Amino acid sequence: MPAAVAPPLREPTFAEVVRALSDPGAYPRSAHRTGPAGPVEVRETHISVVFLAGGHAYKVKKPVRFPFVDYSTPASRRFFCGEELRLNRRLAPRVYRGVVPVVREDGRLRVGGPGEEARAVEWAVWMERLPDEAALGARMAAGEDVGPALDRLAALLASFHASAAGGPEVARHARLGEVVRNWRANFEESLSDVDVAVSAATFLRLRELGEERLRNLASLVERRAASGVPRDGHGDLRLEHVYLLPDRAPPDSLAVLDCVEFDARFRCADPVSDASFLVMDLAAAGRRDLARRFADAALSAARDPEGRPLVPFYAASRAVVRAKVEGIRARTGPEAARSAARDASRARWLLALELLEAGEI
Repeated sequence: MPAAVAPPLREPTFAEVVRALSDPGAYPRSAHRTGPAGPVEVRETHISVVFLAGGHAYKVKKPVRFPFVDYSTPASRRFFCGEELRLNRRLAPRVYRGVVPVVREDGRLRVGGPGEEARAVEWAVWMERLPDEAALGARMAAGEDVGPALDRLAALLASFHASAAGGPEVARHARLGEVVRNWRANFEESLSDVDVAVSAATFLRLRELGEERLRNLASLVERRAASGVPRDGHGDLRLEHVYLLPDRAPPDSLAVLDCVEFDARFRCADPVSDASFLVMDLAAAGRRDLARRFADAALSAARDPEGRPLVPFYAASRAVVRAKVEGIRARTGPEAARSAARDASRARWLLALELLEAGEI
């Protein structure tokens, strides 16, 4: 009688992965010489979960599919972990360590090490854990004078954009037609937030005003794209993604994390659009003085006075993106965080309208 064939192991659910990696025992000494950490801190976004274990961070992508991102298959999650590593090493090479497998051993899930890739049931981006208080937003909240750091960041970005990939394939994402499509898509993808996080009147006024501003800027946007100005940039330059590390020698004293890896159209843009994300975030934090300072420094470092008229529109566009993301968190995130996400979404919708109506930072 032939021996019975064991059924294939069931793939773990994402909830099972989260539970397993929330256990310090999932990080054995043999994996990265860290040993079991103390309590694991778990942080969740709309598309990923980050596990902070000792001096390390492990980011696992959620099996989600939205109009702007598709992590729905194991193959896509593995691919985009690799893309996140590759792209983020441009501005934070010391922070991004590698991509590691999550493996099953004796019925339990744990972080694997080299040579265990074939056993992977999930994948994680392995990073150095940076102190929360080193983030730009945290330093601002603590009352630090971050103006000089913003000047250094502007110079770093100018150098980064100058060396980043360009050319027709990059520039096509920044042509007028694509900018218009992206603007409209954000509104289409946010329809469910109307009368929840944004009033219908604000929503319609903002959408129409953005179209009007784009008509006025059309020739400038198109000329810059046609002349090769756009670069494969960061795409998500926010206060929480910039770390000031003065105890480290340059260039490691500034680290910029979490660029957009899942869709090139959000990353490949006019450098003014890239810088305007942080301009918007500074304004949202109530620091218009720093928003103006950073905008001036970024344009000066890039020797790009022509780009100044683009700043209000691109900053407003980035505010709409954040409003959309916070709206998603308000619908799909942990129940305890939904009210705050709705408030954050509402604030970004209003900021976008204010930026476009004022026409300046």
